[in-house]
Amino acid sequence: MLSTGAVGVASYFLFHIPLERVAGALAITLLAIGFAYYIRIKPSRRVNRGLYIFLGFSPIGFCLWLLYAFSGIGLFLTTLGPLGSLTSMLFFPIPFIMGVFIGDWIGKRRNYRLPLSLG
Repeated sequence: MLSTGAVGVASYFLFHIPLERVAGALAITLLAIGFAYYIRIKPSRRVNRGLYIFLGFSPIGFCLWLLYAFSGIGLFLTTLGPLGSLTSMLFFPIPFIMGVFIGDWIGKRRNYRLPLSLG
């Protein structure tokens, strides 16, 4: 945490970065350090389940969306005539919803324990 503060002070004085940007970056960095400590040292089942759901939503859901978009299904749905764009908008969140369920399923299989957590 001290090195984070030192980098913030150095970036303000040496690189002439505006003070509000330095303060914002320091606040985000220190919050991330605190969150990393919490999930590594003092894990709880509720927070771990939330992390598995979030990780299922973001990377797994995005990969499923890429498969949906580049497999031709998305192109097929948009060429359905006047309802094409409507069906495309309705089917857009489905890969992300599937990612949430996959992330929760992976968490259940691991009993909602994160890798490298001490608790």
